[in-house]
Amino acid sequence: MAGAYLAGTFPSTLLVARLNGAGSLVKASGRKAGETDPHVLMQKALGSGWAAVASTLDVVKAFAFVLAAREWGHLPPNWLALVGVATVVGHTYPFYARAMAGRGMAAAAGVLLVLLPVEMVVAGIIYLLGAVLRSSGLFSTIGMASVPAVAAAQRQPNAFVAMGGAIFLVLMLRRLEGVGKVIRSGVPPGRAFLYRCVFDSSGPPSESRAPETGLQD
Repeated sequence: MAGAYLAGTFPSTLLVARLNGAGSLVKASGRKAGETDPHVLMQKALGSGWAAVASTLDVVKAFAFVLAAREWGHLPPNWLALVGVATVVGHTYPFYARAMAGRGMAAAAGVLLVLLPVEMVVAGIIYLLGAVLRSSGLFSTIGMASVPAVAAAQRQPNAFVAMGGAIFLVLMLRRLEGVGKVIRSGVPPGRAFLYRCVFDSSGPPSESRAPETGLQD
């Protein structure tokens, strides 16, 4: 469990930013705004290529550790499920470099590709559909919420079904960071929670609102 958490904390975005000397990116990162996602910051500051590198590293770190736990550790489903959740928690709530920590999707994808690959494919297809429809926030929520339901339909071990639900809960909790700022901007609390959790946004989904990055154009 400790190893899973530590693997999740591996600071992919921070290392890529340091490698490129992107000091402004590191300074702009933070958790108070909620939407200040390090991958969004990196895409704006360094381009899609480096953002893809950081995202891939985040997927790989979770994939590799969970795979090792299953193949070399020979852990039973209950422990594998806990390892999967701990990895995502480490990614979203590290004890260091927290400002550059991810919001969980990449690490969750790595975990699910090992333990629930069919469910991850379904979630991925839903997300891609959302990207085509320019509603990736809503469809990412639907996709990740589908994981425990599809796992139950596939008759996966109960521990894996619970893991899917727990990972979804971690993602929602991470999205709620910054909801206070949204409320202080004049948005009613109920709507603020709805926007952050369901639409991964700080405003109405009908409005084309770019994520806050804190970087100067």
